[in-house]
Amino acid sequence: MKLNRTIAGGIIIILLLGTLVTYEWNKAFTKSEKIKQGEEIKDPFPITRETPPSGIVFHTLANYLLAAWACLTIAFLIAGAVETFIPKSLIIKHMSGGGIKGYFVGAFGGPILSVCSCSIIPLFAGIYRRGAGLGPALAFLLAAPAVNVAAVLLTLSWISWEIAAGRIVLALSAALIVSLIIAKIFERKNKGVNQKIIFTEEELPLEGSFREWMQNTYFLVRKILPLILLGIVIVGIFKIFISAESVANYLGSGTLAITFASVIGAVLYTPTLVEVPFVRGLMELGMGTGPAMAFLLTAPALSIPSLLGISRVVGWKIPLAYAFLMSVMGIFGGLIFSFFVPSIIF
Repeated sequence: MKLNRTIAGGIIIILLLGTLVTYEWNKAFTKSEKIKQGEEIKDPFPITRETPPSGIVFHTLANYLLAAWACLTIAFLIAGAVETFIPKSLIIKHMSGGGIKGYFVGAFGGPILSVCSCSIIPLFAGIYRRGAGLGPALAFLLAAPAVNVAAVLLTLSWISWEIAAGRIVLALSAALIVSLIIAKIFERKNKGVNQKIIFTEEELPLEGSFREWMQNTYFLVRKILPLILLGIVIVGIFKIFISAESVANYLGSGTLAITFASVIGAVLYTPTLVEVPFVRGLMELGMGTGPAMAFLLTAPALSIPSLLGISRVVGWKIPLAYAFLMSVMGIFGGLIFSFFVPSIIF
């Protein structure tokens, strides 16, 4: 029955992944066309400084859930299916922390999904809890939203080929370097997890696996989603007090501007593709190429909601560590890019 269970799970995961990719690509294409035509992407429930506190919470959550509910639902179902159906030995074989192969599988396998930093969390939790090494799982977590294909293509057409190429090279490099460092720092703890998983793999009949799938999915939803929503509310409140013009005043050029852009990108929640018109608008207001690249490296990969969600999976130390390292990589990436591409003319 183990073979039947694995095959059934594989079919379910492939169908769900196909649905997720199709849905996200269709949504990304529609949004991309609107952006190219100059149409402003507005929230269904706008938030202004006149919005009462209770309204801020409701509007922020409503805007996020209306945009992300389908993606999150599919992502949680996939994560639950991975934990239920996929043999732990298979994930350990291809995504263990013992060699460099797992890092490249994680870094290059995630971007095709075209998901944001929050929607990728259930998938990270699924493969990590199932036996993936901490480093490869982090490479997957960081690269998937930062280098997703739809966002790179929109960057190419909406900003410039230099920014698009720099985003691919620097974001993949940052994801690999940061995940390698984090795995090295926490490798003792991570090895213990993998060893435990190897010796506790269980064989369950196919008849009970679907109920187990729903139980695993519910467990991940209950553990991760509340903190993601809390982070969304915090960022929504923060956004009320800033404007594109005020941010642009601090994002001209130089090391301080690049540092500021990297930190802002690490804090704000940026839905998939939205970072592209946001950066384009700021560059038209005077944002330099270095700060632009720094923001594009950190904003898609990091956010307060994603850090809160990840903390429920691996504790607080790891999210804080990789957020700091990714911010540093954003600064270095911005400095390197501004040296080679000091300006872009639209």
